[in-house]
Amino acid sequence: MNNDKTWIGDLLGGPLMSRESRIIAELLLADPDEQTWQKQIVGHNILQASTTNTAKRYATTIKLRLNTLDNAAWMLIAEGSERERQQLLFVALILHSPVVKDFLSEVVNDLRRQFKEKLPMASWDEFVASHLPHQPVLTSYSDSSIKKMGNNLIKALAEAGYLDTPRRRNLQSVFLLPETQATLQRLGQHELVSILEGQR
Repeated sequence: MNNDKTWIGDLLGGPLMSRESRIIAELLLADPDEQTWQKQIVGHNILQASTTNTAKRYATTIKLRLNTLDNAAWMLIAEGSERERQQLLFVALILHSPVVKDFLSEVVNDLRRQFKEKLPMASWDEFVASHLPHQPVLTSYSDSSIKKMGNNLIKALAEAGYLDTPRRRNLQSVFLLPETQATLQRLGQHELVSILEGQR
Protein backbone atom coordinates (compact mmCIF):
# COMPACT_ATOMS: atom_id res chain seq x y z
CA MET A 1 0.00 0.00 0.00
CA ASN A 2 1.38 3.37 -0.97
CA ASN A 3 -0.20 6.61 0.15
CA ASP A 4 2.81 8.68 -0.84
CA LYS A 5 2.28 11.44 -3.42
CA THR A 6 5.81 10.92 -4.79
CA TRP A 7 4.31 8.34 -7.19
CA ILE A 8 2.20 11.10 -8.74
CA GLY A 9 4.79 13.87 -8.40
CA ASP A 10 3.51 17.07 -10.02
CA LEU A 11 1.70 15.55 -13.00
CA LEU A 12 -1.06 18.07 -12.30
CA GLY A 13 1.39 20.86 -13.10
CA GLY A 14 1.22 20.37 -16.86
CA PRO A 15 2.63 18.39 -19.80
CA LEU A 16 6.23 18.89 -20.99
CA MET A 17 6.00 22.69 -21.42
CA SER A 18 8.96 22.79 -23.79
CA ARG A 19 9.19 26.56 -24.32
CA GLU A 20 8.88 27.38 -20.64
CA SER A 21 11.30 24.59 -19.66
CA ARG A 22 13.99 25.94 -21.99
CA ILE A 23 13.71 29.33 -20.27
CA ILE A 24 13.83 27.79 -16.77
CA ALA A 25 16.83 25.61 -17.74
CA GLU A 26 18.70 28.75 -18.83
CA LEU A 27 17.85 30.39 -15.52
CA LEU A 28 18.93 27.35 -13.46
CA LEU A 29 22.28 27.24 -15.29
CA ALA A 30 22.94 30.72 -13.87
CA ASP A 31 22.48 29.28 -10.34
CA PRO A 32 20.18 32.11 -9.18
CA ASP A 33 19.53 32.90 -5.53
CA GLU A 34 15.92 33.11 -4.36
CA GLN A 35 15.71 36.89 -4.89
CA THR A 36 16.98 36.62 -8.46
CA TRP A 37 14.62 33.69 -9.13
CA GLN A 38 11.58 35.67 -7.95
CA LYS A 39 12.69 38.76 -9.86
CA GLN A 40 12.96 36.80 -13.11
CA ILE A 41 9.78 34.74 -12.69
CA VAL A 42 7.52 37.41 -11.20
CA GLY A 43 9.16 40.78 -11.88
CA HIS A 44 10.31 40.18 -15.46
CA ASN A 45 7.70 37.46 -16.16
CA ILE A 46 10.22 35.56 -18.31
CA LEU A 47 7.67 32.78 -18.88
CA GLN A 48 5.20 35.32 -20.34
CA ALA A 49 2.46 33.89 -18.13
CA SER A 50 -0.97 35.48 -17.97
CA THR A 51 -0.88 35.94 -14.18
CA THR A 52 1.69 35.96 -11.39
CA ASN A 53 0.20 32.82 -9.87
CA THR A 54 0.43 30.98 -13.20
CA ALA A 55 4.06 32.04 -13.60
CA LYS A 56 4.89 30.79 -10.10
CA ARG A 57 3.04 27.51 -10.63
CA TYR A 58 4.72 26.74 -13.96
CA ALA A 59 8.14 27.72 -12.64
CA THR A 60 7.77 25.53 -9.55
CA THR A 61 6.60 22.50 -11.54
CA ILE A 62 9.37 22.82 -14.12
CA LYS A 63 12.06 23.40 -11.48
CA LEU A 64 10.98 20.28 -9.56
CA ARG A 65 11.19 18.22 -12.74
CA LEU A 66 14.48 19.67 -13.97
CA ASN A 67 16.07 19.08 -10.57
CA THR A 68 15.91 15.33 -11.35
CA LEU A 69 18.48 15.97 -14.12
CA ASP A 70 22.02 17.35 -14.13
CA ASN A 71 23.67 20.50 -15.50
CA ALA A 72 24.64 18.81 -18.77
CA ALA A 73 21.00 17.91 -19.38
CA TRP A 74 19.94 21.47 -18.50
CA MET A 75 22.39 22.71 -21.13
CA LEU A 76 20.83 20.47 -23.77
CA ILE A 77 17.33 21.58 -22.77
CA ALA A 78 18.42 25.22 -23.00
CA GLU A 79 20.45 25.01 -26.20
CA GLY A 80 19.77 21.66 -27.90
CA SER A 81 17.32 20.63 -30.59
CA GLU A 82 13.59 20.40 -29.94
CA ARG A 83 13.80 16.60 -30.08
CA GLU A 84 16.59 16.55 -27.50
CA ARG A 85 14.62 18.91 -25.31
CA GLN A 86 11.41 16.89 -25.49
CA GLN A 87 13.11 13.56 -24.77
CA LEU A 88 14.96 14.98 -21.76
CA LEU A 89 11.82 16.70 -20.46
CA PHE A 90 9.98 13.39 -20.73
CA VAL A 91 12.80 11.72 -18.77
CA ALA A 92 12.46 14.45 -16.12
CA LEU A 93 8.69 13.92 -16.00
CA ILE A 94 9.15 10.16 -15.51
CA LEU A 95 11.74 10.65 -12.77
CA HIS A 96 9.58 13.15 -10.90
CA SER A 97 6.26 11.36 -11.57
CA PRO A 98 6.87 7.56 -11.59
CA VAL A 99 3.19 7.06 -12.44
CA VAL A 100 4.14 8.10 -15.99
CA LYS A 101 6.75 5.34 -16.23
CA ASP A 102 4.20 2.78 -15.03
CA PHE A 103 1.61 3.95 -17.56
CA LEU A 104 4.17 3.81 -20.35
CA SER A 105 5.33 0.33 -19.37
CA GLU A 106 2.00 -1.25 -18.43
CA VAL A 107 -0.30 0.37 -20.97
CA VAL A 108 1.47 1.98 -23.93
CA ASN A 109 4.23 -0.61 -24.36
CA ASP A 110 1.83 -3.47 -23.74
CA LEU A 111 -0.46 -2.21 -26.51
CA ARG A 112 2.49 -2.00 -28.90
CA ARG A 113 3.53 -5.57 -28.05
CA GLN A 114 0.00 -6.58 -29.04
CA PHE A 115 0.45 -4.68 -32.34
CA LYS A 116 -2.39 -2.31 -31.45
CA GLU A 117 -2.44 0.95 -33.39
CA LYS A 118 -4.22 3.29 -30.97
CA LEU A 119 -4.29 4.19 -27.29
CA PRO A 120 -7.95 3.70 -26.26
CA MET A 121 -9.74 6.73 -24.82
CA ALA A 122 -10.46 4.90 -21.56
CA SER A 123 -6.83 3.85 -20.97
CA TRP A 124 -6.09 6.38 -18.23
CA ASP A 125 -9.34 5.73 -16.35
CA GLU A 126 -8.75 1.97 -16.49
CA PHE A 127 -5.15 2.42 -15.34
CA VAL A 128 -6.26 4.54 -12.36
CA ALA A 129 -8.96 2.01 -11.41
CA SER A 130 -6.51 -0.89 -11.55
CA HIS A 131 -4.02 0.93 -9.28
CA LEU A 132 -6.48 2.14 -6.65
CA PRO A 133 -6.03 -0.97 -4.41
CA HIS A 134 -2.26 -0.50 -3.99
CA GLN A 135 -2.03 3.27 -4.68
CA PRO A 136 -4.69 4.71 -2.31
CA VAL A 137 -3.04 8.11 -2.77
CA LEU A 138 -5.23 8.34 -5.88
CA THR A 139 -8.31 8.68 -3.66
CA SER A 140 -6.94 11.95 -2.27
CA TYR A 141 -7.45 13.64 -5.65
CA SER A 142 -10.77 14.89 -7.03
CA ASP A 143 -12.21 13.42 -10.22
CA SER A 144 -11.36 16.64 -12.04
CA SER A 145 -7.73 16.45 -10.86
CA ILE A 146 -7.46 12.82 -11.98
CA LYS A 147 -8.87 13.83 -15.38
CA LYS A 148 -6.40 16.73 -15.66
CA MET A 149 -3.49 14.40 -14.83
CA GLY A 150 -4.64 12.08 -17.60
CA ASN A 151 -4.87 14.95 -20.08
CA ASN A 152 -1.38 16.16 -19.15
CA LEU A 153 -0.01 12.63 -19.50
CA ILE A 154 -1.56 12.14 -22.95
CA LYS A 155 -0.23 15.53 -24.10
CA ALA A 156 3.24 14.65 -22.79
CA LEU A 157 3.17 11.30 -24.60
CA ALA A 158 2.30 13.12 -27.83
CA GLU A 159 5.00 15.76 -27.29
CA ALA A 160 7.59 13.03 -26.70
CA GLY A 161 6.52 11.18 -29.85
CA TYR A 162 4.72 8.15 -28.39
CA LEU A 163 1.40 9.33 -29.86
CA ASP A 164 0.83 11.24 -33.10
CA THR A 165 -1.58 13.70 -31.45
CA PRO A 166 -3.50 13.78 -28.14
CA ARG A 167 -6.77 13.53 -30.08
CA ARG A 168 -6.00 10.72 -32.58
CA ARG A 169 -3.73 8.77 -30.17
CA ASN A 170 -2.05 6.65 -32.85
CA LEU A 171 0.89 4.80 -31.27
CA GLN A 172 4.38 5.56 -32.57
CA SER A 173 7.85 4.11 -31.99
CA VAL A 174 10.40 6.22 -30.11
CA PHE A 175 14.16 5.76 -30.32
CA LEU A 176 16.26 7.60 -27.78
CA LEU A 177 18.91 9.99 -28.99
CA PRO A 178 22.52 9.29 -27.90
CA GLU A 179 22.36 12.40 -25.69
CA THR A 180 19.28 11.06 -23.91
CA GLN A 181 20.89 7.65 -23.38
CA ALA A 182 24.07 9.32 -22.07
CA THR A 183 21.99 11.38 -19.61
CA LEU A 184 20.26 8.26 -18.29
CA GLN A 185 23.65 6.56 -17.91
CA ARG A 186 25.05 9.52 -15.93
CA LEU A 187 21.98 9.57 -13.68
CA GLY A 188 22.21 5.84 -12.98
CA GLN A 189 18.87 5.31 -14.75
CA HIS A 190 20.01 3.26 -17.73
CA GLU A 191 17.33 0.64 -17.03
CA LEU A 192 14.78 3.20 -18.24
CA VAL A 193 16.12 2.94 -21.82
CA SER A 194 14.23 -0.30 -22.52
CA ILE A 195 10.99 1.16 -21.10
CA LEU A 196 11.35 4.42 -23.02
CA GLU A 197 12.04 2.53 -26.26
CA GLY A 198 9.07 0.21 -25.73
CA GLN A 199 11.01 -2.99 -25.09
CA ARG A 200 9.42 -3.64 -21.70
